[in-house]
Amino acid sequence: MKNILTRYTLSRFLTIFVATLITLTAIILLFDMVELLRQAAKHENIAFFDVLTLALLKSPQMMHIIFPFVVLLSGMIFFLLFNRSSELIVMRAVGMSAWNVLGPLCVLVFCLGLLDIFGFSPISSRTARRYERLEERIGMSSSSPFKWTEDGFWWRENTPNGTSVIRASQVNQNDGRISLTDVSVLDLSDDDVYRSQIEAPVAHLEGGFLQIPESLTIDPVQEQATQQQDISFETTLTLERLLEKFDEPQTMSFWRFPHFIKFLKKAGFSARQHEVYFYELTAFPLFLVAMLLISALFTLPPSNRRGGIFLRVLAALGTGFGLYFFSRITNVMGLNASLPLFLAAWGPALIAIPICISFLLHLEDG
Repeated sequence: MKNILTRYTLSRFLTIFVATLITLTAIILLFDMVELLRQAAKHENIAFFDVLTLALLKSPQMMHIIFPFVVLLSGMIFFLLFNRSSELIVMRAVGMSAWNVLGPLCVLVFCLGLLDIFGFSPISSRTARRYERLEERIGMSSSSPFKWTEDGFWWRENTPNGTSVIRASQVNQNDGRISLTDVSVLDLSDDDVYRSQIEAPVAHLEGGFLQIPESLTIDPVQEQATQQQDISFETTLTLERLLEKFDEPQTMSFWRFPHFIKFLKKAGFSARQHEVYFYELTAFPLFLVAMLLISALFTLPPSNRRGGIFLRVLAALGTGFGLYFFSRITNVMGLNASLPLFLAAWGPALIAIPICISFLLHLEDG
């Protein structure tokens, strides 16, 4: 009997969940399309297909953001329909309780959260990078002269006589001073013709200049290399611009975080923003469970009062949004180091779940 009930409730909730997710995603996609079309109108020769592609590439990120609210709305719809059909009353008549429904649903929602961070997150990060590349290609945003790759850090610098392309295998920061290791400087003409190259074991970025204490200058025309000392180039690269180019945590795959956080710490940069977001992802399944319990707390108990259901729906929405904004507050406190990382990420869910369970126990068994 319980197995049949579990399969029935899980399949019904999944149906409502998928329908709610598709509906909300379609609405957000429509608004994104309108906004992107408005931005595209400011540029020339941007095809409608490119705008549609941008909106579709942005959708996976938005789906992750609305995931908690999809769980909240799906739970409210499910429990309201459950009450309307008097299925809970029938269950209690045969000696079963609401926990026979809530337990499997909590496990299902937790698994959906795991699927989101482990499976959907890599897809979302890839579409986010494709979104940025397409936006640059069609001219809706300017391309950045900086790029991080597995080979190191690259940037392109315009000079009075042409262009310089600089590569560094490692970047370290200490007290606002940036040190570059294994540096290569390629000197190109205005037509991108290779003219010379500088190789140096180390370089320093200070006061708007790239200072190279010792280097080897290679001249491809004369086919010779000469040792040089104390070379400096004027540059627009600063610590602030360097930090801006780091990947936003929202555009990174879950599996990249440990390696990237380790890289930032080794380079001497602050990894707090990425650490907070990584901890939030680990707490995400539990946060979804908290949203489900909030929906159950307000919509699962039957109500015979006129207007009672409407008030409960409003209370559930208000509490769900309140929990979400509370998580944003703890996120900021985590970024400012006012809270430990674990509490900043896991705190909202760990506070909400016991409170919801205690009230549900009182309503169900009290």
